[in-house]
Amino acid sequence: MASFNIELRTGTSLHPDGEPSDFVSEYTGVVTCTDEETGTVAKVGRLAAMRVHVALAHNAGESLFDVCDCHSSELNYLHALLYEPERYHFREEVMARFDAADPDLLVLDYVVLAPKWRKLKLGLLAVRKLVDLIGGGCGLAVSDISPLRHDAASVLRVPARWLTRYAGREERRAATVRLRRYYRRMGFSRLGRTPYYALPLNQVTPTATELLEPM
Repeated sequence: MASFNIELRTGTSLHPDGEPSDFVSEYTGVVTCTDEETGTVAKVGRLAAMRVHVALAHNAGESLFDVCDCHSSELNYLHALLYEPERYHFREEVMARFDAADPDLLVLDYVVLAPKWRKLKLGLLAVRKLVDLIGGGCGLAVSDISPLRHDAASVLRVPARWLTRYAGREERRAATVRLRRYYRRMGFSRLGRTPYYALPLNQVTPTATELLEPM
């Protein structure tokens, strides 16, 4: 028997006059597996996420555009996709579709698992727990749901064998379809024709027990 846990880490500046990007919290996490017979603990996965503190930026009078643009091109894109220009709330069509009243945004960067622990829904359970832990007060969680590139192993600090090398575009496209179908089980739905999928966080998402049920 084995038990699994997530260890999360984040940090922030204490300087009163920081950069606009200080309103973005970055989280990195390690998924661990404990052998209940031997007590041995092994790292079996990694994940990363960001939270955009829109409400805090609003209270501080910091431009949300500057917050996102200063942080990264990805957040600049998501700001244009999801938020009203020069405002601190989601676009009307986004709020209507997802009932997303809370302004903060949770961005799920990636979840990667050792091959041995795939097909056990461990990835969904990790995302579910991550949303529970850091998603309070967020209107949406969003993610670019697509397979990670094989050459990203050094950047993600995982063994290369953890990342699948696809033979060509068709094989990668098929893997993308499977992965997106997998995350739809939790409630993610596609944002237009973009690669991003969104999960409304003010609605009831499947429990861990429900996620483990056969598809």
